[in-house]
Amino acid sequence: MGTDTLVQKLKSPRYTKTAIALHWLMAVPILGLLLFGQQTMGSHNAHFLPTVHASLGLLIVLMLGFRLYWRWKNPSPAPLEASYWKKRAARLAHIMLYAAMVLIPLTGWLAFTEHVRRSLGARPASWFGFKIPLLPDFGMNWHMVHNWGGKLVLVLIGLHVAAALKHHFIDRDDTLKRMLPSGNFH
Repeated sequence: MGTDTLVQKLKSPRYTKTAIALHWLMAVPILGLLLFGQQTMGSHNAHFLPTVHASLGLLIVLMLGFRLYWRWKNPSPAPLEASYWKKRAARLAHIMLYAAMVLIPLTGWLAFTEHVRRSLGARPASWFGFKIPLLPDFGMNWHMVHNWGGKLVLVLIGLHVAAALKHHFIDRDDTLKRMLPSGNFH
């Protein structure tokens, strides 16, 4: 990619269609996993919901890999006019969201490994028919870490949504419109 193309992409007022699609294709299942994650816990004999939860979590990790690759090759458009501190806060929030998309599934995998060892012995579980390797036992309560991490991510997502709505309804700028599929929101 030439320098002129990169500069043009950075000045682009909207995200690419692929970035928008990846945002929403990941946002909906992530929110669902976070909101309904508690229903997956319970009896260790109930394997259906935990398996679906873990399978979706691993699918999100794979999507995240593609999303990070896409973002690396297609930088986000430049932020709209804002103070230095608002831009820094937005950047930090996005870094935290990306970190959460890596760390929450990882702690979930560790919690799932704990569950499998406790209920199934040393046999690996499966993900859409593929064997999930067991991770080392680090002697921590990964269920608790995963659970509280998920709650913190819900707060972070709430702040992300609140910031987008503030931009749209109070600041009356195009920040939210740049991430909507149609670019319109009335």
